Amino acid sequence: MPSTEAETEAARASELLAGGDASGAIAACLRALELDPDCLSAHRTLARARLPGDDYLAWLARFHSALAPAVYLEIGVDAGRTLSLARPPTRALGVDPSPVAPRAFAAPTRTFAMESDAFFASPRADAALAGAPVSLAFVDGLHLFEQALRDFRHLEKRAARDSVVLFHDCLPLDRETSARERRTAFWTGDVWKIVPVLARHRPDLEVFVIPTYPTGLAVVTRLDPSSTVLDERFDAIVGEFTPREWDDSAAGAVPLVENDAETVLRRLRRSHT
Repeated sequence: MPSTEAETEAARASELLAGGDASGAIAACLRALELDPDCLSAHRTLARARLPGDDYLAWLARFHSALAPAVYLEIGVDAGRTLSLARPPTRALGVDPSPVAPRAFAAPTRTFAMESDAFFASPRADAALAGAPVSLAFVDGLHLFEQALRDFRHLEKRAARDSVVLFHDCLPLDRETSARERRTAFWTGDVWKIVPVLARHRPDLEVFVIPTYPTGLAVVTRLDPSSTVLDERFDAIVGEFTPREWDDSAAGAVPLVENDAETVLRRLRRSHT
């Protein structure tokens, strides 16, 4: 049962944020979460207060505009809101075991109602790509880092050096909402671990995180389709990183950039040289 006191504090936090008082809003959100650790409105307002600027949808649209990818592949389609951001002449592919109601797509789009592992293991993946590399990918599927890592392995093998892979949920609010087992409505799972995993085991990659609402967006480029490092170390990586939990040390190690278009696009251009 939601706490009335918590909802009152969360409503006050929303008002403070609307009035430009981000620090006051954060304090009110934290008070609400002390009363009810699963107060969704407090979590949402806290994320808004901590991560001002363009949200992840605006960033996805910006990546499409800046990169004009020939092939866009998305893992975790849901209702198709992000998949619909692709524009012609991009060919868009969406993979999700249970996509919600279809919607109109501007770009030529195909969806595959299957788990990503099954998709990449079947002939359908390579047939859909028709020999073209994945230019831009967005991973927002099962909220466990080992699945995100498997998805990256599959994507990198079908990408080019200057392809870009984006991961949602790489900047959690706190330990409670980043647990492997879901206990809150606002939940990122432990996908955030993909960033330190790649930093440690694939330092050849370019990896950074945009602090964008609601839970950050990781950007990975300088891919190497021939690399076998993650295949060879996969089991060891899972064993090493599964027990880790989000804490101040993990938060301090996130390679953040400004939530600013020119900053990010300049870094992307530099990574492609």
